[in-house]
Amino acid sequence: MKLIPFLLVLATVANAQKNVASFSIWKPKDGQAATFEAGYQQHLRWHLANNDTWNWYGWYFIAGPRDGQFLDATFGHSWNEFDHRVNPSGDAADNALHTEPFANFMVGYKAVRLAVSDPEDSLVLGSRFIRLLTIRITNTDAAVKLVSTLKQKVRKLLAYQVVDGGDLNQLIVFIGSDNFEEYGKSSGLIDHPDAQNGIGSITSETLVFRRDMSINLY
Repeated sequence: MKLIPFLLVLATVANAQKNVASFSIWKPKDGQAATFEAGYQQHLRWHLANNDTWNWYGWYFIAGPRDGQFLDATFGHSWNEFDHRVNPSGDAADNALHTEPFANFMVGYKAVRLAVSDPEDSLVLGSRFIRLLTIRITNTDAAVKLVSTLKQKVRKLLAYQVVDGGDLNQLIVFIGSDNFEEYGKSSGLIDHPDAQNGIGSITSETLVFRRDMSINLY
């Protein structure tokens, strides 16, 4: 009988942690990239007009399998905040008007920030370029050890485990750079013994930050 209150306390603590990020990926329709960008910016203005306090970051993929697609994300939320989003019906209606006609929604997923991560702030999220590593894991402990090793070699690092909307055996790692010279220094980081133990595959893609498609930065 004592176990139930204990579990409820754990659930309350976990729900209060602001460690959840939500990601969406869009693919602009042929010839509609500029129109999509203008519509997305208009949609961000809707968020501001409705007093949305969430942060919204936007990037384009410029290298990798998703080259040309757009990633947006919001960071630092507790699970219960998703039950209290600003005007969900109005958000959906404005989105349908200003973004959906000009781009295909590819996928949406949520991920939880790993404890090994640095704080979520604009030093990484607002970097000009981001090396985005998608790591498929077969052993969680080995994968976290690999990410910890990476963290010691870069200026700042954010790491997340997908928990909804995608492959649950997947880590997402953000490594920020202000220029390609700095970006190039991260090219050999995954050459580590743990990559042979607990790692199924690693995909590296390049993101370029779009400050004009982002609001409420840290």
